[in-house]
Amino acid sequence: MATAAGAKTLYFPEVGPQWQDWVQVINVGSEPTRVLAIARRADNGQPVWSEEKTLASFEAWVPNVEAIKINSSMQFSADQPIVAERHMHNKSNVIDLIGAAEEYETVGTRLFFPEISSGAQDWFRFLNVSEADAVLSMIVRDRSGKVIWQHQHTIKPLTSWSVNEDLMPSANGTVEVMSTQAIVGERHMHYQGGKTTVGQFGQVITDGAKTLFIPEVGPVWNDWVVVVNLSHQEAKVSMVARQDQNGQPVWSKESTLNSFQCWTPPMDEVKIKSSVEIKSDQPIAAERHMRRGTEIIDLPGASVEGGFVGRRLFFPEISSGAYDWFRILNISEADALISLVVRNRKGDVTNQRQGTVKPFHCWDFDDNTLENIVGTVEVISTQPVIAERHCHYQSIHQGAVVGEYGVVIGE
Repeated sequence: MATAAGAKTLYFPEVGPQWQDWVQVINVGSEPTRVLAIARRADNGQPVWSEEKTLASFEAWVPNVEAIKINSSMQFSADQPIVAERHMHNKSNVIDLIGAAEEYETVGTRLFFPEISSGAQDWFRFLNVSEADAVLSMIVRDRSGKVIWQHQHTIKPLTSWSVNEDLMPSANGTVEVMSTQAIVGERHMHYQGGKTTVGQFGQVITDGAKTLFIPEVGPVWNDWVVVVNLSHQEAKVSMVARQDQNGQPVWSKESTLNSFQCWTPPMDEVKIKSSVEIKSDQPIAAERHMRRGTEIIDLPGASVEGGFVGRRLFFPEISSGAYDWFRILNISEADALISLVVRNRKGDVTNQRQGTVKPFHCWDFDDNTLENIVGTVEVISTQPVIAERHCHYQSIHQGAVVGEYGVVIGE
């Protein structure tokens, strides 16, 4: 597995007065670094705000993004590798996104969204991060893989284009975006009359993953998974769920998919908390939605190519004001010796734990292990793992939950 290079430039396609925005950026390098934050108007790319700060190794910084009074994008630049996380708050609507970067597989020229739904309000935003015009081709397909809408649009350098269902057709299916320049694609999906919103970046699918992992399914959530064949050939897809306690298969399904066809397997058949492996003879993408009342989390299928599998993972934020829950899945055939390193915002190590996770087993831990620290979590493993975090809001924004994977920051 190739060594992941840490990103030194990060992007957030949208900040501004629509949301109560909160951003935390961390220096994950070994030396101090100056970090520069710039917000640019969405419509013309002109700077409207900037701040900078010098951060020690693993120190966290929360810039004053509330000072941004116009709809904008944001860029962070540093001399050392950095990771950032943005939370958008609006009552029970909470979205969290990790700063996008080419190294983190969220900046590219071919992006894919495995699911759009006519039952929810979809909103997309594309940011051109290059210094040349980006010509975008946007393709909407139905669940059978048939193209039902195509649109072209040119985005000027460092400006954004927002798209919603006023322009797009109301459809159940997928969205593919191809661009002549590197872009970031952000999607918001509004449920339950606007009570719940989930958000994600478009998946960079240039490398074509054929094996995907979903660290958690089971009876705790009303799970929904879609798998899409990304190739122009027929794909044979198989899924297996393995229970946590012994890694043994408890459920399996197979399907043959036409080009860009969607498959929604019956995840309600999995009656015990498990992880899922998806294999295909053609490139595939997947997305999982977990539902429970106003609590909704969406996560892509994790893969080596998609940037969520590695031996050194990082979570840019833990908060003592919310209930944090973590899950680590060992996807190798050997025991994984895992070290957890918990730091406060100053970068001081406040807690360390070690554990061994057997092949295709999971290790769950929560605030009791982390000791209610406000700061960050690093996961270091002897084998490739995937780490998933759920953050449950307890008071402000009660009824909201957000989820993310740990960012791969190296080997």
